[in-house]
Amino acid sequence: MQTILLFIIILTAMYFACRFFLLRKSIRRTASVLHEITGELTENRIVKLPVYDTCLEELLEAINENLSAIRREHIAYAEKERLLKEQIENISHDLRTPLTAVLGYLKLMDKASLDTSNAEYLEIAIRRSEALQTLISQFYELSRVTSNDFSIKKEPVDAARILRETCLEHYAQLEAQHLMTDCPLPAHEICIPGDADALKRIFSNLLQNALRYASSSIAVRVQENSADNTVCFIFENDILPEQMPEDPARLFDRFYMQEQSRSRGGTGLGLTISKSLTEHMGGSIKADCRTTGSQTIFTVQVTFPYSDFLTP
Repeated sequence: MQTILLFIIILTAMYFACRFFLLRKSIRRTASVLHEITGELTENRIVKLPVYDTCLEELLEAINENLSAIRREHIAYAEKERLLKEQIENISHDLRTPLTAVLGYLKLMDKASLDTSNAEYLEIAIRRSEALQTLISQFYELSRVTSNDFSIKKEPVDAARILRETCLEHYAQLEAQHLMTDCPLPAHEICIPGDADALKRIFSNLLQNALRYASSSIAVRVQENSADNTVCFIFENDILPEQMPEDPARLFDRFYMQEQSRSRGGTGLGLTISKSLTEHMGGSIKADCRTTGSQTIFTVQVTFPYSDFLTP
């Protein structure tokens, strides 16, 4: 009798031990599947438990209900984003045509026939209209570059040449603001995979951002890294200490602006557009701020891999 009882105890212990290890393995597998589903919410998947257990099944049922709710929210948010981008694009397109006509008529007016006061008012109207035109163009471009169907055709482009041309185009503004410039740009070719127009837009946005907030100096440098086969374009400018951003990474968010910077006329879109275009080209962009002596330096670094089309 004792032998039979011992045998039953051993069998029971073996059963519960097997059950325990199977449930443990099943939970690990379920956790792995849950991580996969969380990373791909658009797929209509649910979590299943390979080994049946009443309590765990109730837990998984609650998890699956939450996953379904999160998935519905995700789809609804994506749809709202799509509609918002379409509306911005349509409104921007509708506003650009009449605004272009208004600017044309303003510029046709003969300032020489106006007295000093009216000529000044006309100049203000032209500047404000041009600023509005720039803002509308940025709204349109933002909706375009952040849409799901936007793509860039990659081909070898000489980034050094585009950077030199962009800096030359902004030379008059640099002179007008009496900024000290340090731009030791390379004369040799630097090929990266991307789109020439998109790259020029990135460089132009970063230079305009530097021009808007620079206190006394701007520096543009190129750093070639043979170790990881990348090239980094660095844009630096000094800023006032009170303009130091609390979180430089947030400057790439849509419409984000430091409260102190609102008087400078920024829209918060230039850096966002630059980030989107950079990522579409397979690059990365980051911002940093540091204090060097009595100066506060704001830096934006754009990094691209060298062109895959080049052969050694």
